[in-house]
Amino acid sequence: MRSIIKILMVSLIGISANQMLAQNTNKTLLQTEQMAAKLGLNEQQKLALDKELKAAQTERKASMEKMRALREEMKRDAFVERQAKEERLKEILTEEQYTKLKEASKNGQRSRIQDQRNEGEIRGRANRNESRFSPQNNRRNIGRRMIIKKRVAEMKERAKEKNEPKKDGGN
Repeated sequence: MRSIIKILMVSLIGISANQMLAQNTNKTLLQTEQMAAKLGLNEQQKLALDKELKAAQTERKASMEKMRALREEMKRDAFVERQAKEERLKEILTEEQYTKLKEASKNGQRSRIQDQRNEGEIRGRANRNESRFSPQNNRRNIGRRMIIKKRVAEMKERAKEKNEPKKDGGN
């Protein structure tokens, strides 16, 4: 029974992969035909354009695979670093201290997640005025207000200079 299921799964994967490949080739042909219709291309131009689109598609797939491999490598490296850090901590701390540290980090992570959820609730409100007076926005607004006050003072000085009569001793 299990072997039948395995055979069915492998054949299903094969069929779906074949369909995906067929869709990709049809996609470039469709794209070529659409561009040919819009631009009024001849047959030779269509062939060249189709080749170019297929080459670009394969390059894009290759770069995506490369990025995926880099991402996996970075995940592995981060995992190894975390494991090494934990080993160093185990060497330094006693078992009781290490368990306390683990518990504290779990609690800290929970509180960070809760804080993020609360921030999301504030940002997601329909009435934006409710979150306008947060401490973070106040810090931003203080700087803006200071700049505006400075500009207003400069503008007032310029206006005074324009309106004052010149005292250059003229008639």
